[in-house]
Amino acid sequence: MSEPQRSQRPPRRDFRGGGGGFNRGGGGGGFRRERHDGPAGPAVDYRALVEYVARTLAEKPDEVTVESFERGGSTVAIKVKLADADVGRFIGKAGRNIEAIRTLVRVASLRDRKRVFVDLANPTLAHHEPRSKGSGGDVPA
Repeated sequence: MSEPQRSQRPPRRDFRGGGGGFNRGGGGGGFRRERHDGPAGPAVDYRALVEYVARTLAEKPDEVTVESFERGGSTVAIKVKLADADVGRFIGKAGRNIEAIRTLVRVASLRDRKRVFVDLANPTLAHHEPRSKGSGGDVPA
């Protein structure tokens, strides 16, 4: 490269801490946030969050029931009951909807340092096992 081309480049930034840039608070920590003693802002109601999403997805929102249980320590279990017709919508294609809901709740719970589990609790689905075509009756030996 010739000298005139080199001088037209913008200066390189060093993001590893130190001088100006993103870390003006001193003490180079890169992009890490400062630690605070407690969570800032109001606590998140995980049950209400899951209930809102479940009612939004359901065609029969009146039949949505969400229960929350403290398991101990910093663990919360959330059980969602839906109408049978809404279970497929809640789970989504290849489980994408329920995984997205679990991710949303997990991200919301990071600030409180809690583990929150979201499960589907429809009793009608627990009794029906999927059967393959050739699995009925006794097989002759």
